[in-house]
Parts: sequence; structure tokens; C-alpha cells
Amino acid sequence: MKKFLLLLTVILVTGCEFLSNGLASKSSYSTFSKNTIEFKQNTIMLTSGYSKIAPEEFKSKLDSLDDQSKFKKIALHELKKIEDKKVDFEIFADEQNIENYVFIYACDFYQLNEQRAARIVSSMNNQLKDESNIQEVKYKRIHGRFFFTPTSKVVKLKYLKAYKTKRKFQTEYIVASKSGGIGLLISNLENIDFESSIKRLAVK
Repeated sequence: MKKFLLLLTVILVTGCEFLSNGLASKSSYSTFSKNTIEFKQNTIMLTSGYSKIAPEEFKSKLDSLDDQSKFKKIALHELKKIEDKKVDFEIFADEQNIENYVFIYACDFYQLNEQRAARIVSSMNNQLKDESNIQEVKYKRIHGRFFFTPTSKVVKLKYLKAYKTKRKFQTEYIVASKSGGIGLLISNLENIDFESSIKRLAVK
């Protein structure tokens, strides 16, 4: 009987170690470093090729684009809006294409419910329409929604801007939790909004 119990204990310990190692190897965040946002104790995984970039370097790389590029002007306008918030922020950009970037910033949306989230989406949507008219680009809202997890509440607004034959996808998130709020502005030409990473963040 003692031998049987000893054998059972060995099997259980070995099994637990195997499972824990298996789970660790599947951890999305443990295998990424360069292209992972670390901001105010939040971790968000991006696709390969993204890395942190200083605002001045971001502007310098934008300057290398065609002077007439509408999306260059839009990117500079978006950066100015973030800077005008007077909050902590960071920029992550695709090393191969500066028009693919993520702004992440601190915000104060702590108490979100469906009604307030709907008002925020409507306000953001109207602001983007106004900006689209000024920028002389075609605007199309893809979707806006509110979802929540056991630890966070999230507002998402995604839209498409087009100028002649060129398209740009942009997504804005507000993630509110007890520890505070963060906002993300994700802009690229490839229709990537990192929703799975945001959901993972929202349940941490």
C-alpha cells in the first residue's frame, strides 16, 4: 500500500510539472519581448516588426514620406491630439512601414457602463467624422462596441479612412479597470486591430 501511494505521488508531481511547463510554453507574452508593449504594468502583444519609438523619431520618419501624403498629415494630427492630452504615452511602430503604429496613453475612464460607453462611442464617432471632412478623406465606420470582462470594461471604435486608392484602418480602445484606464489608438494599412491582445489584457 505504501509503495502504491508513493508511486501515485510521483505520478501526480510529474504530471503537475508537465502541465505547468506546457502552460508556460503556451504563454503568449513569454515568447515576445521586442514587439510587446509594457505600459503602466500592462502588457500587450503586437505582431512582429513593431518596436517602441520616440515621438521625435516618429515625426522624422513621417517626414520621409511624400510631402503630399494625406496619411502623413493624419498621423501628425493624431500625435498632436495625444500630446495635447498632457498624459503619459508611448508609440510603437512597424519598422518596415511607419504608417503602421500604435499610440498607448493613460486616461481616466474608470466607471463605464453600457449607457456611458454608448455616449463615448457616439462622441468619438462624431469627432472622427468632423476630422474626416477637414482632412478631405472618405470615412466609413466599421463598428463600435462595448464589452466587458471580469476585470475590465472596454470601448472599441473601428473605422476606415480612404483617400483616392489608398486605405487606412484605425481602431481606438478605452480599457477601464480598477487600476486605472488606458487608451490605445491603432492605425495601419493592413486591417489589424490587435483585439485578441486587448481582450487578453482586459482579463489579466
